[in-house]
Amino acid sequence: MTPRPTEGGTPSASSPSPDASPATITILTSSFGGGHRMIAKTLAAALRELRPGWDVEVLDFFEAFVGPRFSRGVAWSYGWSARRAPFIYGGFYTTAQWVGEHPRLQSWLNRVGRRRLRDYLRHRRPNVVVSTYPTPSAVLAALKRRGDVDIPMVTTLTDCASHSQWVHEGVDLYVVGYEGLADELIRLGVPAERVQPTGVPIRPGFTPRGACPTDGSVLITVGAEGMLRRAEALCRAVAGSAPQTTVVCGNDRSLQRRLEPLARALGGRLEVYGFVEDIHRHYASASLFVGKPGGVTVAEALAVGLPMVLYGAIPGQEHANERFCVGAGAARAGETVAETSAAAAELIPRPDVLAEMAEHALALGKPNAAQDAARAVIGFCESS
Repeated sequence: MTPRPTEGGTPSASSPSPDASPATITILTSSFGGGHRMIAKTLAAALRELRPGWDVEVLDFFEAFVGPRFSRGVAWSYGWSARRAPFIYGGFYTTAQWVGEHPRLQSWLNRVGRRRLRDYLRHRRPNVVVSTYPTPSAVLAALKRRGDVDIPMVTTLTDCASHSQWVHEGVDLYVVGYEGLADELIRLGVPAERVQPTGVPIRPGFTPRGACPTDGSVLITVGAEGMLRRAEALCRAVAGSAPQTTVVCGNDRSLQRRLEPLARALGGRLEVYGFVEDIHRHYASASLFVGKPGGVTVAEALAVGLPMVLYGAIPGQEHANERFCVGAGAARAGETVAETSAAAAELIPRPDVLAEMAEHALALGKPNAAQDAARAVIGFCESS
């Protein structure tokens, strides 16, 4: 069985660094939500940059080892519940936490894709497996405890809080986003030497800027897959009071079409884009961000020093991300469109408050997280 990587394979390798032998790294991820896959691809790119001779592959765990139909079904269910019924996702999140606290139930869950993953790893024989999604972390850890495979493994947490599905006996190294999360894992019994708070791996370009812009420009993103609830109403409300608003619709072409007449009516005060590759440029030029508190989104905004008004958090990890940012003074939050647009309208004419929030964001940001996480994986691999 030879699953295909979810991205364009491994580029032709040049000679490895003189202090490292060529290694094979398998990164397991999931397309659910988009952030886990983004982190996997970003980490893979950093590994290839630092160790050009290494063979680094990225696999969608569910596509490769469970089945495309199952993967598509779960992805659709996740997207539907995030947009239409967040309480359903919240119930799933809470149930998964409870399952992880009961070994017999967890052992049943660990059967998902187990045989195919075992057979693939025995054939592929990677030096290290990295997981950016909890399910493959749990399954591989169970395989190790059973003695079916003996491969060093790294788990990369993608949000600001832990969950029982991330923490398992058999994980050799945890790469986490923030020092507080490292402390949380240590309190749960993970040895301190197995936790490295490198930051959430983010794409190049999200670097600290100078002074926070004072023109009151607002950036709204709805996520690559358009997961933001009541996005059109939010965009209209914010654009009505902001001197300049940029909306990045991702792959939500319907939203982009619905907003274009408003952009024409506002005469340049509203710019609407679809999916953009250079979104870091929009982060750098905005005074304020409005959108969902996804793990990658939050990490990118903190790295830039971009104040946030967070809206549309789904129960579970996004609520944790929201609490983290608000508690640190880098963000405000709104539960409704009215609350969110009001918070933005209050901040736009207050450059002093925005500057203070930007400082709090920069204090938490880790713009070099991708390189640091890659170095952690390399150091672990070369010492294993």
